[in-house]
Amino acid sequence: MTRHKQWIAVTLLIASAVFALRLSLVQPALPTVSDQLWAVYFGSGTDSYLVPELRFGMPTINSRLQALVTGPRLKGLKPVFPPGTRVISYQIEGNLILVNFNKALMENHPGGSASELVTVYGLVNTLTEDPSLDYVQILIEGRRVDTIAGHVDVSLPLRRDESSIGAR
Repeated sequence: MTRHKQWIAVTLLIASAVFALRLSLVQPALPTVSDQLWAVYFGSGTDSYLVPELRFGMPTINSRLQALVTGPRLKGLKPVFPPGTRVISYQIEGNLILVNFNKALMENHPGGSASELVTVYGLVNTLTEDPSLDYVQILIEGRRVDTIAGHVDVSLPLRRDESSIGAR
């Protein structure tokens, strides 16, 4: 009877080892404890409201801006920036961030009030997810502009706007 119990124990040990090996090969890497869940806001399919896309990683200003420039990963969401848009630089002054873009943000923007709202508040809401930031000032090639496409006043720093966020 003891030999039978030993055989069962060895079989269970081997099965557990095989299961653990298969799980480690098949299962994608899970986020580590140092990774955080954070939101990037992109346009809805109709470009009429923002939809948060969740990301894992360190939510630095660089990673937030890079995610916005790169665009959404999920199907059905639209980028908030037009093609060719680049972030030249940014500067943090207390609870304000000044973000300096190249001219493509204005020159390649498709226009329309809804699209411009998605662009502006996709940026503002993504950056103000950082609890240390309350305001975002948009600059084009180092200068303040009145508007990006003629509909939204961006001449002064902007606060987060929860009303622009919809449900997916």
